[in-house]
Amino acid sequence: MADLGLDSDIEDVLITLGGQYHLINVLNSGGSKGLFVYLVLDRSYANLALARHKLNNLAKGITI
Repeated sequence: MADLGLDSDIEDVLITLGGQYHLINVLNSGGSKGLFVYLVLDRSYANLALARHKLNNLAKGITI
């Protein structure tokens, strides 16, 4: 991010495979900076928008 000159934090990363979604939510608060939550979902059952929303809410509640 610094090499690109971006003054922002990464919120999440999405990797899509044929049958799965992989969501990586980067924790950017205080003591948990640099940690992440990794979630794997079955594409045939998952609602990607809802999963991102719930993962974001869950990540906000994580404290180290």
